[in-house]
Amino acid sequence: MSVGELRELLGLAPATLTAHLNVLRAAALVHDQREGRVIRIRANYLQMNGLLAYLTENCCAGVAECGPAVACAPRKTGASQ
Repeated sequence: MSVGELRELLGLAPATLTAHLNVLRAAALVHDQREGRVIRIRANYLQMNGLLAYLTENCCAGVAECGPAVACAPRKTGASQ
């Protein structure tokens, strides 16, 4: 999804979205892909799944309500993300 599309979808100010995306980039949870003048944001599912596994193991240990981590996966649609 392009940064502009994401901003419109979320209804965030550009500076707010930039701050949030910078945190996600620093954690390697998203990657940028430049397509001409458009920057697309792509989820890093491998990193997300690693984070879920870590949090489940270290934060949910012994708590039945927490349950097992469910892996993140890209949407299976014909539309470009």
